[in-house]
Amino acid sequence: MSQTLDERIRERIRRDGPLPFVDFMRLALYDPEGGYYTSSRQRIGPEGDFYTAPTTHPGFGALLALHLERMWHLLDEPARFTVLEGGGGKGLLAADALRYSRHLTPVFCAALDYWVLEQERRGHARLSEDGTHVEIAWEPTTDLPSFSVGCFLSNELFDAFPRHRVAMQGGQLSELYVDLSGDSFIEVVGAPSTARLADYFRWVDVQLAEGCKAEVDLEGPLFLRRIARSLGRGFILTIDYGYTAQDLYSPRRRQGTLLCYYKHTSSPSPYIRIGRQDITAHVDFTALGKVGEEEGLRVEGLMTQQRYVKRLGIQSFLDGLRALDLPPPALMANRMALLELTRPEGFGQFGVLLHSKGLDPQPPADELFTTRLRGGLGDLPVPLLTPEHMPLLQGRYAHYAQPFTLT
Repeated sequence: MSQTLDERIRERIRRDGPLPFVDFMRLALYDPEGGYYTSSRQRIGPEGDFYTAPTTHPGFGALLALHLERMWHLLDEPARFTVLEGGGGKGLLAADALRYSRHLTPVFCAALDYWVLEQERRGHARLSEDGTHVEIAWEPTTDLPSFSVGCFLSNELFDAFPRHRVAMQGGQLSELYVDLSGDSFIEVVGAPSTARLADYFRWVDVQLAEGCKAEVDLEGPLFLRRIARSLGRGFILTIDYGYTAQDLYSPRRRQGTLLCYYKHTSSPSPYIRIGRQDITAHVDFTALGKVGEEEGLRVEGLMTQQRYVKRLGIQSFLDGLRALDLPPPALMANRMALLELTRPEGFGQFGVLLHSKGLDPQPPADELFTTRLRGGLGDLPVPLLTPEHMPLLQGRYAHYAQPFTLT
């Protein structure tokens, strides 16, 4: 009988000694045989563990398509505009963006070359001939596609990079390790496994306060550096939950931000349901911003998702819903799902970081987010919920829900 992931981790600790938490997190999430993200279990949706902005409403992908069209225009409308989505999963965001792009400038639609990067593979995404779903031609490689002009975008990617956990004790930076007491996992404190941890805090110009714990992501910034070096001209758009370093490592967050999710319920313990629950921590946007600047990119802005989607024109979608002849339950479902993208207690508080590279001349900041929705819908359609998207009304707002058929 094969060993479970729990058993294999225990065996490794008994053989090699306590594991830095970053190694434990990597195994729990990415172990080839039992990791959370490498397993086939459902993670997103009513029967899963969490939901994301793309699964909430296709309006999210539509707004990104409009923003990509704007980026294409600012880059002098190249004949090939490569979009690389990091952590694109099964391609729902790609499908929504590609579907809506059919309603935009035909030359832009023809130039759009959409790729998805997911763990140890990359895939070329295209709409099916009838436009109903996306088809992704996967290939087992981590090499980036040709990326001379375009945009790298990600939604909830950097929060899933394995993290070190550290603590400040007696004025010294220590690291948290995972050890065993009998068969139970416990945390122990030891010397940092790498000098890069102390270097990190100097780099982001923050001092961790005495008695505080925190998570440090050394791998995410390295990945962004790789993307920045691969991009000739264009943009990097990062959407995730996180803070600036000053806020992330504030004494207000004495225990850090590590959380686990299982069936839409959060837990502070990563040592239960190993391989069956998500483990995540907030993103340091200061670090990601600095990496871009060190690689010659320009930080164009850091804002909340609420502000971002409002600047792109989500209000035009909300206004346009009222003009559609939808049954009241369908109207309510679409409206509530669109508003969920802006809710300050949820997706609305996510951070949106935009880098640019090679813009000449540099446009005014406002023009970077001015889509064609600024003047209203015009001849553009309002995207509507499909069976692919999470029935948020029934899940979160069941008291409003009635049976209806999605169109």
